[in-house]
Amino acid sequence: MYIMELELTKLSNDALLGKIEALAETERFSLIDLLIHLGELDQRTACQNWGYPSVFVFLTRRLGYSESDAMRRIRTARAARKYPSILRMLAAGELHLVSVSLLEPLLTSENHERLLRQASRRSTRDVQRLVADISPATAEPRDQIRQLPPPCAAAPSPPDAPHLESPFLDLELVPPSDPVAEATLTDKRVAFSFTADAQVQSWFEQARDLLRHRFPIGRMEEVFGEALRRLVTQELFAKPSRRKKKKPTSPGARHIPKWVQDEVWQRDAGRCSYTGPDGVRCGATAWLEYDHIIPGALGGRSDDASNIRLLCRAHNKSEAQRLGLWKGPKTA
Repeated sequence: MYIMELELTKLSNDALLGKIEALAETERFSLIDLLIHLGELDQRTACQNWGYPSVFVFLTRRLGYSESDAMRRIRTARAARKYPSILRMLAAGELHLVSVSLLEPLLTSENHERLLRQASRRSTRDVQRLVADISPATAEPRDQIRQLPPPCAAAPSPPDAPHLESPFLDLELVPPSDPVAEATLTDKRVAFSFTADAQVQSWFEQARDLLRHRFPIGRMEEVFGEALRRLVTQELFAKPSRRKKKKPTSPGARHIPKWVQDEVWQRDAGRCSYTGPDGVRCGATAWLEYDHIIPGALGGRSDDASNIRLLCRAHNKSEAQRLGLWKGPKTA
């Protein structure tokens, strides 16, 4: 193992990326072979003869797959047995196991080619939207806020626990400036349930990425809580702010004026602007930081938007390390 690690340290970045690309291709072909054999095994009673009631139990108990990994492989193997084009698209990297397993219950001889093309090179989230669009319509669940028992409660909530439906919530609003009242509120737990359109989902995902520095995990409670706190604070207490005039800064200054940050944010569309040698832009929206193209130590200015760019933390750090100037980020 040590010898292998030593050999890996000698690889250049390009060689390492190329090696991983080749290994990924090998992994895909191994997966195809596995799926073909799983499809055949699914038609036989071999697992039962070995003491396993199903292929699923064989994969999880005998081979150590997780429940989700086993189910995805079984669903994909069954779909590929009916529609062999799935194997070709998996081998080419045009589909992944999650997308096929999501589509499997909806595939038919009439629609499989169209749906597989639509799912080609799409993220899991995109395929989930596709599945939702073509699934039978169902009634939306009602908006509700359900009171939860304390975390240490031994008994679960009874099935007929009272529900508080929005927008008519009979709750007394407690001034946020009262620390005792705040502690009382944060000790109580409630479960929110509501449906929203895709625009709300897009806003949520963008807000979660913008708040990654403060909330690295990005739990829904943290994101919605912070958004609501800012809204309430803004509406109750905020005063109109005036845009500060542009003030020149000296070369070498690390502080980036607010007006420069605003201009750079608009120009880079709130995404990492790093572009690789093959022309692929990173485009990440989480962990964004403002970076000096020409560092201040080398005479680069902080009051010139053309010298400032948005980078994600990984690319900001790698660029600074490349120049030997890593001193920590200026977060967006």
